[in-house]
Amino acid sequence: MSEKKGITPQEHRKQIEAYTAEFPHYATYAVVLKRILERAGAVSIPEAFVQARPKSVSSFAEKCVRRYATYPDAVNQMTDLCGARVIVQTLEQVQAVRLFIEANFEIHESDEKGTMLGEDKFGYRDMHYIVSLHRDTWKSLGITEEEKHEIGQRRAEVQVRTWLQHAWADTLHDRMYKNPLRLSREMKRTGNLLAALMEEGDRNYNSMVHELDGMIANYAAFATRTEVDNEIAVQRLILGNEPSEAKRPGLALKLGRLLAACGDFAGVAATLEPYDQVRDANRCELVQDLGHAICKTHRKSPKSDDYKRGLQYLQSALSMCACKDVPFVPHLRKRESLHARAMARLAWALEVVPRQEQQAREYWHRAHEHEPANPYYLSGMLGFEVYMTRDLGIAPVMRATILEAIKSCRVHAEDGIELPYAYFTAGRLSLLLDQPAEALGYYARGIRYCLAATHCFPADIRDVESDWISRLFIVKNRPASFQWALDLFELASSEQSAGGKSMTGTLKAMIVAGGAKSITTEHLKWIRPLVETALEPFAGTVIAGGTTVGVPGCVGDVAAELDVCKKKLFRLIGYRPHNLPHDAPEDTRYELKECGQSGFTPEQLLQYWRDLFAQGILGPEVLCLGFGGGPVAWVEYCLAVALGATVVAIPAGSGDAADTLLGDPLWNGLPNLLPLLPDPATVRALVVPPDRQFDTKTLDFMATSFHETYVDASVGRLPENMKPWPDLQETFRQANREQARYAVCILEACGFAVRKAKKPVIFDEFKPAEIERMSEMEHGRWNAERLRKGWRPGKPRDDARMIHDCLVPWSKLDEKIKRYDREAVRAFPRILAKAGLEIYRPSARPASG
Repeated sequence: MSEKKGITPQEHRKQIEAYTAEFPHYATYAVVLKRILERAGAVSIPEAFVQARPKSVSSFAEKCVRRYATYPDAVNQMTDLCGARVIVQTLEQVQAVRLFIEANFEIHESDEKGTMLGEDKFGYRDMHYIVSLHRDTWKSLGITEEEKHEIGQRRAEVQVRTWLQHAWADTLHDRMYKNPLRLSREMKRTGNLLAALMEEGDRNYNSMVHELDGMIANYAAFATRTEVDNEIAVQRLILGNEPSEAKRPGLALKLGRLLAACGDFAGVAATLEPYDQVRDANRCELVQDLGHAICKTHRKSPKSDDYKRGLQYLQSALSMCACKDVPFVPHLRKRESLHARAMARLAWALEVVPRQEQQAREYWHRAHEHEPANPYYLSGMLGFEVYMTRDLGIAPVMRATILEAIKSCRVHAEDGIELPYAYFTAGRLSLLLDQPAEALGYYARGIRYCLAATHCFPADIRDVESDWISRLFIVKNRPASFQWALDLFELASSEQSAGGKSMTGTLKAMIVAGGAKSITTEHLKWIRPLVETALEPFAGTVIAGGTTVGVPGCVGDVAAELDVCKKKLFRLIGYRPHNLPHDAPEDTRYELKECGQSGFTPEQLLQYWRDLFAQGILGPEVLCLGFGGGPVAWVEYCLAVALGATVVAIPAGSGDAADTLLGDPLWNGLPNLLPLLPDPATVRALVVPPDRQFDTKTLDFMATSFHETYVDASVGRLPENMKPWPDLQETFRQANREQARYAVCILEACGFAVRKAKKPVIFDEFKPAEIERMSEMEHGRWNAERLRKGWRPGKPRDDARMIHDCLVPWSKLDEKIKRYDREAVRAFPRILAKAGLEIYRPSARPASG
């Protein structure tokens, strides 16, 4: 019997008539599919584009002819008589739509086109489903009885693709593969190349969108507090006037996240509670945030009805996370993290509920198991284990895991997210590993972030962290490192509460920190001149190590020499333990205070900060000079930066504490941590601020004259810092004012005096050596001024990044640049004379008049 080659006209007409009768059913099916898919993605992927249509009679008729061998009874065999297509932005969104389809339709066929391509092939990568209505879910999808009856068990084809996949399929696929032409090798190659580029584009889009969405969700981490407050006002206005009821829960969530970042959990609860019955993709997150906010607000009353209500919301959110039914397209990026977060929040909430400790413990373990790489759940779980057992024994067993978690915290901190929690969590984990220096460093960095008060965080964040540390052990059994951390938080509270007090603007205390036995004789050769320069003019309290070796011994030597010459203006104090190390004898030239039992530890450092605060000396009134050092010096620098002191770190180049601090990305961008190459003139400028006061008119007159002198010496160059005074940026005007005020300091330090005169005589007797010395001091003043403004040394110069190649010691400065400082010094007499000031040598006769 011969094989049938094609459809007859009679059979063709019969199929067309049969499909014409079926067409209204498939038209209804298309309307229903479009409605379902649009509603399902309205919250999580509102930008998705949904198409749905019944196959036209003309298209059906053509396919009957062309595909007769495959579909001899086309009206009953074809599965694409109704088709829908969902076009989304990313591969992750494709996966989310697939989860919805697979959970809510009867799947007869699923065909991922990409799996049909070989490893060296590119092209059509859509996801195709053949579906029919599911007997258990059609009502929940909003399908009416009439629509269900109309559709019956008819099948439809649903495609899910990205925009790039759609561009390939819609533009090239049919033209290349659904025509009888034979394409050239070059045309096929070009088509495959385009397909490969689009596939790679999809992957890159997915990665970038994931990262950008994370940054958007963490807006409060990157924005300043003022910007967040402004955004809160904007979001309140938008939410209050949003006409669409369906959009309000999403807007409320956005506002709630901003309020939570600021610690306004009562505001979060008030914002979210009106929408606690929402049934879209926002529900799980909204209910969870609501429960957490209520528990945060009523944390001190865990037996209250409000707290119980918050717990109920958290339990409800956890149940939703565990449910596999998805009546809407989920926020796939958030899905697993929401599940883990629900368990962690429930664990945290149950910690304070009587007789629920074991349940809290179980939830902490489950949260960690769900997201084992999350350092915050790990620290919560470990902390509660220690609290329950009063034993740190679990930490060594999990050492590798804890170290990886600390690395994750560092990455978060470097990326500017999860702050200050990333710092505090790294501190917690370092405490658990018995790494006190590292722990105090991380805690100090978090405290600096909080005291800066430029970004958002809950006002009680430091109290929460102190409570976490203090509850782990009863006081008599508390390890020393845990007590040191608590002492640091207490100091931070003192600094903040005293922050409103007026400060004189001058330094009241100086800390000279650095290595003792670790400092070599070679290092001491260049350290000694810097210590001499810093101490000789200083009047206040000087604190150093109190031993005769290394940096502390150098400080004692300089103090003794100044005392002999009757030039010692400061009080020298050293803090020492009861039992000194055998290789660090005490230095009796210090006023010694005993603190701690054996060896130098952070205990001495914390005590001298307590004493400074008790004397009314605030962090910004303290300068810390740092030279190398080991773990204790590292903590000393970190504490000083954290509490607002200016820390001048002078690296020894041996990888010691100062080098490490300056090379650490968590610290090296802070405005009060100044990197400095050995340069006495810069050290002096940092220690001795200009004390000569001028009225505003005189100061601006001198500053303008200095600026004009600088510009006159730089013919042919007119960058921003060389514009005429009226057009000069304020930062450069201030720099010239600083130069004017410091000029008198330089003159007096070099043996000259300045006085008012009715007819000033312009001094013209500077000797070359005097000009050179004053020029060096002027460059040191410029170094100090630029460093305090946030500029840092480096090559090449980059004004946008505030990198300057002239931030070097005078000995390293290019001769062409030295010329500007020399010209400025030579201009001192003329500029001061115009301001009614006269320079003279003290031995000279007073000027007439």
